[in-house]
Amino acid sequence: MGNPFHTEDMADIAAICGDDIALELMTKLPGVEVKVPLHWSADNPLSRLSREAADVIIRDLAGNKFYIPTRTDRVDNKAAVLRLYREGKTALDIALELRISERYVRMIMSGKCLPKQRKVDERQIDLEDFLSMPE
Repeated sequence: MGNPFHTEDMADIAAICGDDIALELMTKLPGVEVKVPLHWSADNPLSRLSREAADVIIRDLAGNKFYIPTRTDRVDNKAAVLRLYREGKTALDIALELRISERYVRMIMSGKCLPKQRKVDERQIDLEDFLSMPE
């Protein structure tokens, strides 16, 4: 069975702040990069969480930055993104409504081509593993 939180960052957040907070992040802020402020602010994406959850994250992770993965498969959302943008919604609002990442929304809005998924060659060593090898 894989990591239920999809990424190492989210597993770390679950270990530090609790599974319930990690799940609330993934439910309410999928695809969002969060810069944890030193103090609660209505301008920060954490304001979309319960105040209790936001306070725990700020207390335990102030000054950190992390990305919350989406749990949905990528589908063609271009038309929906552009329609919502024309309606005056922000990139964050669009991402949350469509359950896609802010980065993906910005790429669509800019007209840039989306990167293709690259296959990982399992024969290659991970760069971090290589750099941490004893000499």
